Amino acid sequence: MNKLLRIIPIFFVLYSCVPVIGTATVGVIKTGVKISEDPRTFGTIVDDNVIEKSFKIKITETDKKYFIAVKGKSLDGRFFIKGEVNSIDEKILMTKLAWETDGVRSVENNITVKDETTWKDKAKDLLITSQLKVALISDKNIKSGNFQITTVNQNIYIFGIARNEEERKLVINEANQINDVEEVVSSIFLVSDLTNNQRLKN
Repeated sequence: MNKLLRIIPIFFVLYSCVPVIGTATVGVIKTGVKISEDPRTFGTIVDDNVIEKSFKIKITETDKKYFIAVKGKSLDGRFFIKGEVNSIDEKILMTKLAWETDGVRSVENNITVKDETTWKDKAKDLLITSQLKVALISDKNIKSGNFQITTVNQNIYIFGIARNEEERKLVINEANQINDVEEVVSSIFLVSDLTNNQRLKN
């Protein structure tokens, strides 16, 4: 009996010393066994957090109102933006800033816009965007999924990643061939430039 009484306190001391590891990065922790709900590695999670903070700094330096209005989430370098802005130009700016953030590999912009553009203008812009998307999909030398297209007042804005310089030029050329387009504004990175995140010009 005395031996049992000596063992019980030792058991509780050892039990209490089991470390709780990664409480900030795992979904559930149980008695020394961690059950992760997040498939990302610890290193990837750290990288994603750095991306999110860098984007937040960029948009806040642009205008403090974006600190609350716009949210960014990175998953293995795939960046998702949500929130609400006053104009389509602001939405485009958020996409641009996301692409220019170190570590970002793709951008999906789900920001809603309080816009005063007429329905007629929106319909014309939608048609232009649709025509360009079809053109990119139809060209076997272009990986259309790597590009995001937005048209505002007949100006086409293209954001994305090109595998090489030839593909980048093909995308811009396709945009210039769409009827009724006023201007093509591209913010396209080459794969080889993503490590130092240099923005390419037309």
